[in-house]
Amino acid sequence: MPQPFLSIRTLLAVAAAGTGLLGAALIVSGAVTVPTASAAGGSANGVAVHSATATLTDAQIEAQNQMAVNVMNEQAMQPKVLADGTKEFDFTASTFQWALYPGKTEQAWGINQQVPGPVIRLTVGDKVKFVVHNDLPEPTTIHWHGLAVPNDMDGVPDMPVPPIPQGGFYTYSFTVTKQMVGTHWYHSHYDDDFQVDSGMNGVMIVDPADTSTLPHHDEDALFVLGATKVDGVDPENAFTIDGKSYPYAPQLTVHKGDKVLLRLVNTSAESYHAMTLDGYTLTIVAQDGQPLPDPEAVSVVSIAPSETVDVTFTANQTGDWLFHDTIQGNLTNPDDKLDTLGGAETVIHVK
Repeated sequence: MPQPFLSIRTLLAVAAAGTGLLGAALIVSGAVTVPTASAAGGSANGVAVHSATATLTDAQIEAQNQMAVNVMNEQAMQPKVLADGTKEFDFTASTFQWALYPGKTEQAWGINQQVPGPVIRLTVGDKVKFVVHNDLPEPTTIHWHGLAVPNDMDGVPDMPVPPIPQGGFYTYSFTVTKQMVGTHWYHSHYDDDFQVDSGMNGVMIVDPADTSTLPHHDEDALFVLGATKVDGVDPENAFTIDGKSYPYAPQLTVHKGDKVLLRLVNTSAESYHAMTLDGYTLTIVAQDGQPLPDPEAVSVVSIAPSETVDVTFTANQTGDWLFHDTIQGNLTNPDDKLDTLGGAETVIHVK
């Protein structure tokens, strides 16, 4: 039987030996506990800028890390149901401090104070409204990527609707159709290279009216592959899973024999990701929400910006397995002198 890339026991042993592999991070039973480390941030010329001023408490960092766990577990935002059955979701776009990894906090631009934004789960036939309030320092929009919505609901600035001005709001409304079934995402389409990388994005999962037609999976998890720009640089240099870089990225626990569905969404504005699960072969079953007629078994899943890919595997090998990008530059955290592991990676535990 192949061995995990690095077991949690090995990581702890290496850290205890003083090599700095995990630095001050401690991983116990799939949870990451890290001493307080945060930074203040701002923006200049469309590039996120950061300092070392503490702005988040331990409790705030823990709450944000729990948000990432909730995204991984596909905990969807609950709408307000109107008298006619319409599902109404309230979005507020604003700036706020967001902890990426130990020692690094960025000024995020996001929806409802989280990165990525709320997971939205809908069913074919739903009538929906999204009331979007703009508290950002510039205009914004919401584009429903890959969804065939009416033109004035598509969120492309001035085609035909102007962007939402600072302090304004706009209501997007549409009916969910069969075309929308699958894993999709939404994002800003104004100053989108900057706003999307700063956190103005989220995932929408659409189920068919008859869910009995879907293949059975024991576990269904969401990994949003993101990127942002820290330290005033222009290229993307900090890479995330569900809004967090390792070791803050959420970890998934499954049971031996489980059939697992992983929804992978690349919300990076510029960067490709090439994801692998050590010890396992992954089977691609859908791309951009569309099921593949001939699922493809691969060792590495290449996913371009804006793409979504659904993959499955059967958890037939116990252990702690690294799920990670295979692009070396996506596996380090800028300015992190303690830990050699970082970026777009996490651990999947098979019990």
